[in-house]
Amino acid sequence: MARLIPIDGSKGEGGGQILRTALALSAVTGQGFEMTRIRSRRMRPGLRPQHLVALRAAGMACGARVGGAFEGSPDVRFEPGPLTSGRFRFEIATAGAVTLVLQTVLPPLALAGASSRVEVTGGTHVPASPSLHYLANHWAAALNDLGLAVRATLVRAGFYPAGGGEAHAQVDAWAAPRALSLETRGRLVAVRGTSGAGRLKGDVARRQRDAAQARLWEERRLEASWEVLDVPAASPGSFLLLEAIFEGSRAAFSFLGERGLRAELLGDRAGRRVLRFLDEEGAVDPHLADQLAVPMAVGRRGGRVTTSEVTRHLETVAEVLALFGVPARTWGRLGGPGGLEVDRC
Repeated sequence: MARLIPIDGSKGEGGGQILRTALALSAVTGQGFEMTRIRSRRMRPGLRPQHLVALRAAGMACGARVGGAFEGSPDVRFEPGPLTSGRFRFEIATAGAVTLVLQTVLPPLALAGASSRVEVTGGTHVPASPSLHYLANHWAAALNDLGLAVRATLVRAGFYPAGGGEAHAQVDAWAAPRALSLETRGRLVAVRGTSGAGRLKGDVARRQRDAAQARLWEERRLEASWEVLDVPAASPGSFLLLEAIFEGSRAAFSFLGERGLRAELLGDRAGRRVLRFLDEEGAVDPHLADQLAVPMAVGRRGGRVTTSEVTRHLETVAEVLALFGVPARTWGRLGGPGGLEVDRC
């Protein structure tokens, strides 16, 4: 029996990212793992519905033998088989993030030899997770630099806490992976905004846009190109995504509407966050930095990324990559500018 890599699920960031990173690396490398104390420091420890779906999704993609696949499970055993392309559908019964499931399975499926289609239901725009528009507009665009083609579309928005959304994604066979280098920004080329709302009165999407644009113009005389969307939705909600496109890199920041939060305030916050990034160091936003680590490792060509903020998530994903024999390291002070390097392997 092949040795299983032991992983303590309570260390580092201590959340679902440890599991998702291990699943992707296991599916690609063929190395099984056994994870214990999953999310033990969280208020509701163990596997939650979105983690369970990511586990099952990765298992289906590579025909894995899986143990501990039940809600609340503190331990998981994952023994992968060969990757297989195809059409997959997964359902999260809660507002669990569909994007985190997609980010887990799409890079490994790209190495299965043919294109795959993945459909996921659940939360498409929820707190503490990339929104579907962040994934489709920003993450997917960065993956193009790795030679990885991903296309994601929104079928129906699922806002927190109700969920009920649906997203579809297509990933092509990854014929020629490339190393990734996002180290310097270069000149700011464009600012793009996407403001959307579903099942809300009062022209919320337009008001969010207007407030964000007003802040950008007042502070820096920046004009953004905008897409204002009235999205089909399972429940009421709104979102705003602002992207800063540079000659050599990109950054994006996603915001969600909240009950009692005026659309104008949300838009102003978004504008301020982009402006603050323009005064910071690093080529990409903090979220994109850790979300590119797995694709860099899976493609085996590695790369370097600098970011405006080294997060615990970034440090954690580098630690998990190293467990699977992928040399990875971060530099910079936690909370300050720094970066990630993943070696070719």
